[in-house]
Amino acid sequence: MLSKIEHELDHYLYVRRNIVNILYDAAIAERFLRAPSNKRCPSMYQALETYYTKKDWGYHAEAKLKLRGTPRQMQNYDTAIELLLMINTDIDKDPVLMRKISWMRANRNKWTVIGKYFGIHRTSVKRMYDKVLDKLSNKIIADSVDILDKKFN
Repeated sequence: MLSKIEHELDHYLYVRRNIVNILYDAAIAERFLRAPSNKRCPSMYQALETYYTKKDWGYHAEAKLKLRGTPRQMQNYDTAIELLLMINTDIDKDPVLMRKISWMRANRNKWTVIGKYFGIHRTSVKRMYDKVLDKLSNKIIADSVDILDKKFN
């Protein structure tokens, strides 16, 4: 039987692992979101696709495969927005920077790339990320069990 400390540690690691997984899943789902486009001025390639058919001797393009996010990915995308908005001044003195770092890490950017982007050393960025992830996990645990059920089930 687990002691109370071991149980709390397992619960903390469960929450932290789920935060990372939700952010990663949301980053994947964002790639499937459709980009805004201006349909009134088509690009050259769109014009080629609309004017050529398979009956013509010339160029024709096959239908493009349209990838869409699964319902779970879209739900995690919504949850990730809520999680990133939970990073306030009570967690870090510069919440916007930490949201950007968290999102870049969710996109699986390397620590050196993130560090060069912000002009910070890679180990400093990693320590900052871990510290904010710890505080966010503790904040979620301290809030309520209902929030945990909503976010991680």
